[in-house]
Amino acid sequence: MAKKTKQVTVQEQQKTGSTHPENESINTPAEQFSLKSFRAQAIILAFIAFIIYSNTFKHEYAFDDMMALVSNDYVQQGFAGIGDIMTKDAYQSYLEHKNGGNQLAGGRYRPLSLVTFAIEQQFFGTNAPEDPGKVGSRKPEDEAKLISDMHTRHVINVLLYALSVVVLLYFLRKVIFPESPVIAFLTALLFTIHPLHTEVVANVKSRDEILSVLFIALTFIQAFKYKETGKKKDMIWGLVAFFLALLSKEYAVTLIALLPLSFYLLKKETIAQSFKSAAPFAIPFVVYMMLRLSSVTAAAEGAEADIMNNPYLYATGLQKIATEIMVLFNYLKLLVFPHPLTADYSFNQIPYTDFGNPIVLLSLGIHIALITTMCYLFIKRHILCFAIAIYLANLSLVSNILFNIGAPMGERLVYHSSIGFAMAVAYLLYRGLGTIKPANVSNAILAGLMIVVVALSGFKTLDRNQAWKNNNTLFFTDVKTSPNSVLVNTNAGSACMSYGKENRADTAKSREWFGKGVTYFSKAISINKGHMLAYQNRGLCYFNMGNPDRALADWDTVRTHAPNHADLAKYLDAAGRYFFSQGMKFNKENNTGDAIAAFRKAADAAPNVPDIWFNLGATCLNAHQNEEAKKAFTNTLQLTPNNTEARRLLELAGQQ
Repeated sequence: MAKKTKQVTVQEQQKTGSTHPENESINTPAEQFSLKSFRAQAIILAFIAFIIYSNTFKHEYAFDDMMALVSNDYVQQGFAGIGDIMTKDAYQSYLEHKNGGNQLAGGRYRPLSLVTFAIEQQFFGTNAPEDPGKVGSRKPEDEAKLISDMHTRHVINVLLYALSVVVLLYFLRKVIFPESPVIAFLTALLFTIHPLHTEVVANVKSRDEILSVLFIALTFIQAFKYKETGKKKDMIWGLVAFFLALLSKEYAVTLIALLPLSFYLLKKETIAQSFKSAAPFAIPFVVYMMLRLSSVTAAAEGAEADIMNNPYLYATGLQKIATEIMVLFNYLKLLVFPHPLTADYSFNQIPYTDFGNPIVLLSLGIHIALITTMCYLFIKRHILCFAIAIYLANLSLVSNILFNIGAPMGERLVYHSSIGFAMAVAYLLYRGLGTIKPANVSNAILAGLMIVVVALSGFKTLDRNQAWKNNNTLFFTDVKTSPNSVLVNTNAGSACMSYGKENRADTAKSREWFGKGVTYFSKAISINKGHMLAYQNRGLCYFNMGNPDRALADWDTVRTHAPNHADLAKYLDAAGRYFFSQGMKFNKENNTGDAIAAFRKAADAAPNVPDIWFNLGATCLNAHQNEEAKKAFTNTLQLTPNNTEARRLLELAGQQ
């Protein structure tokens, strides 16, 4: 027997502060599809979140985990590092290891997730960080402990994700859809199972995204609770939640606009009243900005002139705008059909385009339509206005249109916007199927559709999670998806280097891995001839393959364009020692010509080593190449002024 519906009067609408279309019938037929209690829905969502990410529990560290945890001295210090975490750029410690500075104007100030990592470090973490660039230098027992620590961190990430979707559900039920628990549940379910979120959950570094959504939802909950109770403690907790959301990641700044919008749409306040209601939240925002401005330094010199930090560096003005508009379409496409997925979309995986590209025009039309619809629904005070606003507001921060974020796009960057996307899809799906009669047919269609979506999304999520097991698995997987990315090719080459070092006992296998590394680094260089890391690492591969001449050529390129590049001096010193030993060997064999050639290469690689110059001079003197001998002895004396033998031989060379 169908349930009777309760008609909501105008007076009741005013009392609840809601005139949503769904409020016209409290018990619509489709609501019979699911358990409507918060407890039941929360258990279902938490269970699904736990299951679809349970295969990450044995994962190691990958990608940006290096910057955030593994090579971050502040995190490794545990409690002792929290002070530095709160007062410095998020990745300053890592960048100091790399002999670099902040690579983006405005920097990154998102300390809360790093604080949680430091707390974990204090209680169970190993204290053996590996310096960036020194792959394999950590002791085996320390590496095993670090990986064990990461297992625990992955579990914590999944638990925090499950908690965040439960809080998101409460926010949706309490604030957005108070009269439609089914729409609230569908929204939270679509958000929970979306495969685009795998990077956020499977990569521990992206805990900042999870915490951000968690505290943004809590901010709305407390703000609306204060509206109902008028109790100061509810407002205080709302301000605290907003401050923590800001400390999690920059997305929370959108609440400056979204909070008054929510009061206008959902509480039916006037525009003036809605801004007045949101005014107290300016307090934590100002405190946050003061902390940020005092903690983040200006971008390092030359950082913005690097294509890896400025993705539109080589684009014309129109190309930049057109490509940014196309990227917006790419985000929407991945939200609708999340395949294929990759960890990186940097130069040149997304080629520059122009307004002759039909995808650009399509994207432009879609987003103009979204903005127009949002404005129209704003006048109507319709809840879909809020869904579109969440989507566009968060998307605007990562679009590169307002400011450079250092990458053209990233899957984790649409995490917040996907809330608005899920809200709109759930609302339209529920309302659309609700027009089908009889009710049991619409219920069956909705149930069947959601089962299919959950099954397909769950399978895709579980499958994609496997790629995030560790760096090597991720890089070898994604180089197939992003073959034109400089960063992915460089990372795949680095993975080959690590395998080459692991297999040193098997010379043939080791050379094979280093050879594969050369292939990937060469591909990266062909895409971006200014990518010095690829040159440096290719040189290291050549050196390990027994081809020091090609190694020195690559390292000379780096020395010419980036003389202070991390670890370059160490590699050049190794080359200098190698060629010096070769020169000494040739001298013993009375092979003067080859000895001189080897000493020249040694001097080129390590020009500040006096023994190299001295032996070059002595060998040249024996070969009656007096002019070169004099130059070599002169360089020797510049480095060691008290070298009497070099002075004697210099005089002898001048006399001959």
